[in-house]
Amino acid sequence: MTDSQISDLTKLLPAPPAPDLPADRERVLRDHLLTEFRLARDASASDPRRGRVARPARRRGRRPLLAAVGAGGFLTVALVTALALVLSAGQPAGASPAAVQLLAKVADAAARQPAPRVSDSEFMYIRSEVAFASYTNSTMTMAPLHERQIWLPVANICDSGLLIEDGSRTSLASTPVGSGAVSCGRGNLNGPTYRLLQSLPADPRALLNLIYAQTGDEGQAIGHDGEAFVTIGDLIREAIVPPRTAAALYRAAALIPGVTFIGRVTNATGRPGIAIARTNGQIRQEWIFDQATLQFVGERDYDMSTGTPVVNGDTAIVQRAFVSKAGQLP
Repeated sequence: MTDSQISDLTKLLPAPPAPDLPADRERVLRDHLLTEFRLARDASASDPRRGRVARPARRRGRRPLLAAVGAGGFLTVALVTALALVLSAGQPAGASPAAVQLLAKVADAAARQPAPRVSDSEFMYIRSEVAFASYTNSTMTMAPLHERQIWLPVANICDSGLLIEDGSRTSLASTPVGSGAVSCGRGNLNGPTYRLLQSLPADPRALLNLIYAQTGDEGQAIGHDGEAFVTIGDLIREAIVPPRTAAALYRAAALIPGVTFIGRVTNATGRPGIAIARTNGQIRQEWIFDQATLQFVGERDYDMSTGTPVVNGDTAIVQRAFVSKAGQLP
């Protein structure tokens, strides 16, 4: 993005709603819009929902674009759309034909699911079987498959969620710190609640543009398309995604170049499935869908650094449900 493009986009900004807006905040928003997407912190190192010591880091924390739209009011929907279009301009054609066909079927199956009625006080419960590799002096050791249970709030990330894994119980409550580094509410693409997932655009291109915009400054390692694919994978991995949003996410993934069809596989527990994948840097990430229902049932990662694909991450989704409180079983 050129300086002139940034300047043109900043003209779309409305006047600040409060006269006492901190000067540095106003300067950031008005002089350089892209700083809204700068790296805020490495969330994968501290958030048990997103990263594990044994798992290669995937995503870095970002200043949440959606929070900026909702809380500050400075970035209008029109401005976000304009910026996203600039960031995604010139993107080549999407996934391979076979991957597009499978993702279209997966999206149709997701859209046919009934939308659950959920209260704000409830939690998403996801039980899975997982195994990840650890690396010591360039030697990879794959951990045994084990159970992982997580409870994530429906409406407010500051409600105390819970993770139980390897015999350990970890509170997942987010606490506001500093000047808005973490804010209570629906969360963001780096850590969404069910309510945030409900609010995402239903149009696949608009949704992908939003994802490109939020990951606009993070494509150095795996490219903007790689970041978009990883972001969608993060959103579907440990969540109950509303049917309309799930359909949009899968159709958005079909627009990403480099996504390929893998074919028949099994997930970590041996459940038959069909997979698509994308190689991002030295990691190939596969999404696995149930062979019969086409529901997302797991993920498999491969370390591609040696030239021969080696599995270094394996997950299988066992159960999803809404429950009344963290720690409660369906």
